[in-house]
Amino acid sequence: MALIELAVPAHPDYVGLIRSAAAHIAAHADLTLEAIDDLRLAVDEAFAVLIAHQPETGRVAVTFHIHDDSLKIEMTGPAGSPNPDKNSFAWTVLNALVHEVATQTSSDGLVTLRLTAKVVASA
Repeated sequence: MALIELAVPAHPDYVGLIRSAAAHIAAHADLTLEAIDDLRLAVDEAFAVLIAHQPETGRVAVTFHIHDDSLKIEMTGPAGSPNPDKNSFAWTVLNALVHEVATQTSSDGLVTLRLTAKVVASA
């Protein structure tokens, strides 16, 4: 397993950096072009969810876990990030774009979104 960590300011200007990193890492994890595009959109949506409360300071920490059969991405928002509404359009979009979506709130109130994209053998 390979582990890559990245942290960016919790500001919309940095979503492109996270999106690009996710696409590059997904390519190295042998995801299909379609899965890479979906993951790029999912990361964009997850970033938006985590900074929806418009923090003035803080960062979004992103951890990429590359496994033989999947790429798992954990995105932890800045203090004050809201818990995602699992009945929201954003949650529906996330579920449509990746194989698994989960959320967790730490004891200190930090919200983490976990996205899993599985490597699918091409025909």
